[in-house]
Amino acid sequence: MNRPLRFIIVILYILVSAYGCISSWQHYGERFFLYFTNLGNLYCLALMVNEFVRLIRRKPISLPLLQWEFGGLISILVISVVYNLLLGDPTSAAYWANKPSVCLHLITPILYAIYFFTTRPVRKVTVGGIQTSILLPYLYIAFIYTRHLITGDQWFPYFFLDINRIGWGGAFCWIVALTVIFVLTGLIFIYLGKRRGVRKV
Repeated sequence: MNRPLRFIIVILYILVSAYGCISSWQHYGERFFLYFTNLGNLYCLALMVNEFVRLIRRKPISLPLLQWEFGGLISILVISVVYNLLLGDPTSAAYWANKPSVCLHLITPILYAIYFFTTRPVRKVTVGGIQTSILLPYLYIAFIYTRHLITGDQWFPYFFLDINRIGWGGAFCWIVALTVIFVLTGLIFIYLGKRRGVRKV
């Protein structure tokens, strides 16, 4: 991907993500940070802002940064898949009418994936990238349950974390299942990247 096109995609991503995050903040208020969708998108937004600066400075990407970007890729793609399969209904008019949600659950994951796979040396990603992708949701889960234990708030953002509905055992099973999804997704991308190769940055 040539440099001007990179700038266009990065700027487009930043604008779309910022719109989605600001709109989500206005809607959810103090509960904004309780949704992994918002946190995952903020994380990827920060990475893309960093990419914008890196492009201006013509600075090559480092392996540690590549691993963190890979973790962001897995997170935002899993966010999209889980939401569109379990939580949202892409076949309904209401789904498409909610523009901020479409931005955060569909457009930003697609843009991020396109940019990553067309500009990053995926073959250089190691299992460290998978560890990063797991770290992000685990920190989120720890935050959600720590908040619950400290404040006593019985509200949870997602049904698969709601221990009042499915119990600790049910929540644990969902966490294991999501961990498997994160790991398998990462392994598949690493395998494909090493087989096909991606151009150097």
